[in-house]
Amino acid sequence: MRNPFPPLCFLLAAACTPGPAPRRYRPLEPPTDAPLAALVDPFVGTANDGQTLPGAVVPWGMASPSPHTTLRDPFTFLDGPANAGYLHGEPLIRGFGQTHLSGVGCPDLGAPVLVPIVGSTPGFTEDTYASAYTGEHAHAGYYAVSLTGPGVDVELTATSRVGLQRFWFPDRDDAAVLIDVGRSLSWRTNAGRIRVVSTTEAEGSVELGLFCARPNHPVLHFVVRFDHPAFWAGTFTSESFSGATDAEGDAGAFFRFRARAGDPLVAAVGLSWVGVDGARAALDREVGARSFDELHDDAGRAWQAVLERVRVRGDETSTRRFTTALYHALLHPSLASDVGGDYPLGGGAVGHLATGDRYTVFSMWDTYRTVHPLLTLLYPERQAEMLRTLESLTAATGAPPRWELIGEDVDMMVGDPLAIVVADSWTKGLAGVELDALYLRLAAAARDPTHRAGLVSYETLGYVPMEESSDVWGPVSTTLEYALADSALAALAGAAGRSGEATEFAARAQSWRSLFDPATGLLRPRNADGSWFEPFDPDALDGSSFQPRSGGPGYVEGSAWQYAFFVPHDIPGLVALHGEAAFVSRLQAIFDSGRFAMWNEPDLADPYLFDYVPGNAFRTQLAVRDAMGRFFGDGPAGLPGNDDAGTLSAWYVFSAMGFYPDAPGSSRYALGSPLFDRIELDLSPAAPGSRTFVVDALGNGPDRPYVASAELNDVPLTEPFLEHGDIVAGGVLTLHMSATPGGW
Repeated sequence: MRNPFPPLCFLLAAACTPGPAPRRYRPLEPPTDAPLAALVDPFVGTANDGQTLPGAVVPWGMASPSPHTTLRDPFTFLDGPANAGYLHGEPLIRGFGQTHLSGVGCPDLGAPVLVPIVGSTPGFTEDTYASAYTGEHAHAGYYAVSLTGPGVDVELTATSRVGLQRFWFPDRDDAAVLIDVGRSLSWRTNAGRIRVVSTTEAEGSVELGLFCARPNHPVLHFVVRFDHPAFWAGTFTSESFSGATDAEGDAGAFFRFRARAGDPLVAAVGLSWVGVDGARAALDREVGARSFDELHDDAGRAWQAVLERVRVRGDETSTRRFTTALYHALLHPSLASDVGGDYPLGGGAVGHLATGDRYTVFSMWDTYRTVHPLLTLLYPERQAEMLRTLESLTAATGAPPRWELIGEDVDMMVGDPLAIVVADSWTKGLAGVELDALYLRLAAAARDPTHRAGLVSYETLGYVPMEESSDVWGPVSTTLEYALADSALAALAGAAGRSGEATEFAARAQSWRSLFDPATGLLRPRNADGSWFEPFDPDALDGSSFQPRSGGPGYVEGSAWQYAFFVPHDIPGLVALHGEAAFVSRLQAIFDSGRFAMWNEPDLADPYLFDYVPGNAFRTQLAVRDAMGRFFGDGPAGLPGNDDAGTLSAWYVFSAMGFYPDAPGSSRYALGSPLFDRIELDLSPAAPGSRTFVVDALGNGPDRPYVASAELNDVPLTEPFLEHGDIVAGGVLTLHMSATPGGW
């Protein structure tokens, strides 16, 4: 009789026939066709109050999975927490959030939080599921770490709207992934909802907001999809498991898996600011059946495509710093719209785009100075979409936003920055908006005292007096910001054919003169009766509000010295009031006395202002080189302060290329001292008629920072300035570098 049972080796083929060795965790490297992704160091700025994140993100992406290392403290401002969730050197990782802000001054977003766990959990709070860690590794679009507590290796990558986690568990039948919706980086807490859909999927939402104690209230929707089924899934609230499939508040979900070494678990988190349907569509469209490795390589190639628009030739250290700075400048503004075109508006309303994308995180008091000019120059197709977003926001709310976050204006900072952003792009030939309609809204807001605090005094006195400082943060700073915005409005009015209004706003743009004190050479706070405000300490950094370093009395996040030359639209007029010799002397004193503050925005253009006085451009060249070397570096402490949504990084990018947009709202660039021997800019490479602009710095070196002479397309430059049209037309700027001052 034939044996009815097959041989044991037939049943257990894997035991009898050698098979492939199990996969082992090893951090990934970028694909070979994305070498610039490998140069990026995402850890730069994660210490020294840079407030950046080391996690994975694609250019302008909505998703940014990243580790959290610090506990939240709603009563502490500058000294914590890490506003992007991560502070380098902290001993514990407390899960991995999926959405983040880079370099900003207050915490928000950070949800939802995923945590790999082995064995029973002692609780469901960030201090109970925290773990020590080792072996961090990151490049553009990727982060990896080993959690020593549960013995789990973690890798992160991302698509535009999906955060991906790959967990390498040890051989365990009690592995788990916790999805925490009760905690985020927001000061709004215990405001999550989650539902277990199946053994491979959960969906939910998290209420966020209270950014810088403002009443904004965005809601993030998500779908978590696992590539392996769990053998048990449920929810928890506070400290207890629940058999229910739904939970809310201080809550989350818990998925248990039988894990095997060499067979990692992938959790893909689709995101939407509109609804779970949009989050699920993101998973289907952007992930589908593609593997983690494939998506990682796609992220690296996405970074390669944007980073390679600037090619530099120099030493390895400078190239790495430059590439990382450009990376940080391209994180925000970030996507707000779903793959289907839906996007959030304030109050829970939803808009829809037929084509293109919608953006968010417009930190414009910061970014009008460097980020938006950089986008206009190198990525005009993105800047055009961002302008359309801002145009739509202005139309929907009836007023131009100052600091937009997820469809709401959190109204941080001062001034009227949207006019500057629009004018900067428009004067450079980027026409992404309906100018006539947008100008009318911007002009109406500039005449509206509910939009511009202190407007009545600004119009009648020519400045905002100190008596209004309880309602107007920094009357001097606010006056100067209004004057710059009015200069931008004058340019837009002229472009719209409204010459009378152009004259009106140009006259208002001269308001800064009311604050110039000839005795000190400073722009000083004044009282309503015209007297100077006393006591006056030109070095004070505190006094404008209760927060540390919020500005001396009359100023916003700076001192009188740091605002002394903040008249970017009329530096020749400021030079005339000082007199050329006094202007140069006082400006040089800022650098000689250590008063130049690279950590914040008001004086970022100061190194370039020597260009306006003939025979002194060498001072700009030296000051720019010194600032790049002294304030920017490698590693976590490589930024001098909050990156402010890429503002400081974009300053470095411009300065390393050798020119800078010192007058936002105009088409002018001031020349400095390039860091590299050669810089090549590909201008709109995907567009017909694209051009390449080259900066050749002949004889350049660390000890040769000075420009002895220069030619643009073989024609000698007679002054240290370029026009935007000079660059986008393509051609070659040749700089003859020297060890001794000379030239202009």
